[in-house]
Amino acid sequence: MRAFLGTHLIRSAARFLPNCHIRHRLPSNSRVAALTFEDGPHPDSTSELLSLLKEWKLPATFFLVGEQAARYPQLVAEIVRCGHAVGNHTYHHADTWRLTMREAIREIRDCSRVLDAVTGKLPTWWRPPYGHVTNRLVDWCQRQGLQTALWDVMAADGSSHGSIRAVEKSLERQIRPGSIISLKDDPRTIARTATALRNSLPRLLEHGWRFECLEAERDARCPRG
Repeated sequence: MRAFLGTHLIRSAARFLPNCHIRHRLPSNSRVAALTFEDGPHPDSTSELLSLLKEWKLPATFFLVGEQAARYPQLVAEIVRCGHAVGNHTYHHADTWRLTMREAIREIRDCSRVLDAVTGKLPTWWRPPYGHVTNRLVDWCQRQGLQTALWDVMAADGSSHGSIRAVEKSLERQIRPGSIISLKDDPRTIARTATALRNSLPRLLEHGWRFECLEAERDARCPRG
C-alpha cells in the first residue's frame, strides 16, 4: 500500500516539476492513447499479452527490466517481431530514489545495453520504477536520447486488492485524448490484466479510440491500431 500511495503522490507531484522532458500524455487532442506494459518480460505473462494484442491488432510499448530481458531474450525479440516498442525500466527494477546518481545511471545504462544487444537498437524511452523521478536524472536521460514516460491512467491491475471490474473502470473512465495507460506484465496478475483488457478494449474501440506506441511518430515499425 505504501508503494502504491507513493506512486500516486509522485505522479501528481511530477506534473509540477519544471521539466518538459517528463511525458505523462501523448500530444494529441483526438481519441488516441498508448497502452504500456511494465516489469516484463515473463514467459507466463508476456506471451499472453502479445496474443491479446495480436487478436485486436493493437500496438503497445513494453517497458522491460534488464535482468529479465537478459534471461528471456527470445521474448524481447518476439515483442519486437510483433511490431511493438520496447523501453528501459532499469536493470533490476530499481527505485532510483534509493540510489546515488552514479548507481541510477548504471541501472539505466545496463538495461539499455541488454535491449540494444537483443534488438539491435537502443531504446528511446524509459520509465522509472514506481514513477520515482528526479529532475537531475531526467535531464541526464534526455541528454542520452532517453525520454521519460510516466502515465496519466494507472489501471491498478497490479494491486493485490484490485478486481477485474476495478481495472475496467480505470481504463474506461480515466482515459482521455493522449492518455498513456500503465499496465503490468506480471505472471501474478496476468489473469486480471488480460480479462480486463478483453472486456474493455472492444468498448473503447467501439467508441472510436485508437492506440499507438510511444515511438509511433519515430518508428515506422510500430503499427497503429
